[in-house]
Amino acid sequence: MNMTEMGEVVAFLLRYRSAERAPGGGRKRRAAREGQLSERDVCALIDDASDLEREALRDFLAGQGLRLKAFESGDYPGIAPGSRYYALLPDPELEQPPLYTREPVFEALKLRQESRAELAQWYLQLWLLMHTLLYTRYNRALSDVSRYQEATFAGAELVELMRDQLESLRTLGEEAPETSRVLLEERGEDISRRVRAFIELQVRAGLLESLRDGEVGANAEESGGEVWQQTLLGALESEQIGIHQLGHLQALAQGRVSSRHADEALDAPIDEHEETQA
Repeated sequence: MNMTEMGEVVAFLLRYRSAERAPGGGRKRRAAREGQLSERDVCALIDDASDLEREALRDFLAGQGLRLKAFESGDYPGIAPGSRYYALLPDPELEQPPLYTREPVFEALKLRQESRAELAQWYLQLWLLMHTLLYTRYNRALSDVSRYQEATFAGAELVELMRDQLESLRTLGEEAPETSRVLLEERGEDISRRVRAFIELQVRAGLLESLRDGEVGANAEESGGEVWQQTLLGALESEQIGIHQLGHLQALAQGRVSSRHADEALDAPIDEHEETQA
């Protein structure tokens, strides 16, 4: 793999975030496009690279805050026997360069003249609710990557969940967080439009994919609209976010539990016999 080929491999990975030697689930390999290698060629170049070339590729990606991980057929369901799945993931130990911007998110979710803070609220709420559908309702932890094929939802379900969330905020009245009150200014089909834009963002990023006709269950029509499934890349990224970006929330929750137990211990009556034994 020379420098030109390495650049072409990186360009492909930046566009699709993943490459698979023999795609499973009936997905066809991505064909070559103008100025871009095919998925078959990308996998072949990575597979055939020497140790020095692989090290050079790792260093090249590390300069952009990225890491390429490879998975074999036995690592996760959905990877065909004899295949190999490459996933391009942000490296949590490295800083992301400024070229990775949030502009596509702001542009996709914008309906009027909302501020970036308001659009960030919409994205955060939709991201959390999507994970409710992909994880909470399946009693699944972020570390349950191998269950990604179970994780499906219909767009209408996300719309309904968002409506329920807004109703819950309305019932709180003045007690609702000030930063979340901007969500209550939605009108008409705002929720449906933002949900569609949000899902399209996830699909473009390779984190969701539409279930093919043969895979959609009999209840698809009842659940409402097109059914979306998490991809392996999406599950890997959610796991990474859980470990490296949301880990402090778990520590905070544990700290509160510990503090509560400590307060209860201080308030509890002293057992004189127990004190004597100590």
